[in-house]
Amino acid sequence: MIIEARKIKKTFISGSKTLNILNGVNLSIGDEEIVALMGVSGSGKSTLLHILGLINRPDSGELLFLGKSVDFNNKAKLAKMRNENIGFVFQFYSLISELNVIENVMLPSLIKNSGSNKEKALELLGAVGMDSSMAYKAVYKLSGGEMQRVALARSLMNSPDIVIADEPTANLDKASSIDIVKTMRDINLSSKKAFVIATHSEEIACMCDRVLVLNGGIISEKNN
Repeated sequence: MIIEARKIKKTFISGSKTLNILNGVNLSIGDEEIVALMGVSGSGKSTLLHILGLINRPDSGELLFLGKSVDFNNKAKLAKMRNENIGFVFQFYSLISELNVIENVMLPSLIKNSGSNKEKALELLGAVGMDSSMAYKAVYKLSGGEMQRVALARSLMNSPDIVIADEPTANLDKASSIDIVKTMRDINLSSKKAFVIATHSEEIACMCDRVLVLNGGIISEKNN
């Protein structure tokens, strides 16, 4: 297993209310599989993904990554794992406007101090359907679909074990959304990368191996 969550709980305080967002979540993500995470807005999908991606810590429960229990107190190790073992694709792209396309893609390797590796960045841009002529273009000149392709290429730069995508198609039209998820599926099949994709789209969910539904703070598996 890439990730295994055991009885994960997370609450938030809002005024005088305590909101139980995750109420003992159990799930597992195997290597080479692509999994959809569904649930209504406010159900806690992003909260769960941030815990799976080692961005936030749970209140209780255990998270195993590659079979080892995660120590959420070890901030240096968490940062290293986020950069080297986990790729992220966000709803709002999170590209750096001051950097061009290829510089955005290379950013994780620069943080890792493994060099710029332009050859790999160009290869990844090709893998996500971006022509090499786009490599030095300013990212603010790209369409939404193109920005998300750059973000996807960036998420793969350090050859992570898993890519976590939080509503990656929410700001795209239907055609671009399907194209992006098809590209993720192609990469999943060709490179054996695991993917977790939060989505509201039944059509996108049907493109995945499994569908997990978050409701009432717990996870159930939906027949796909």
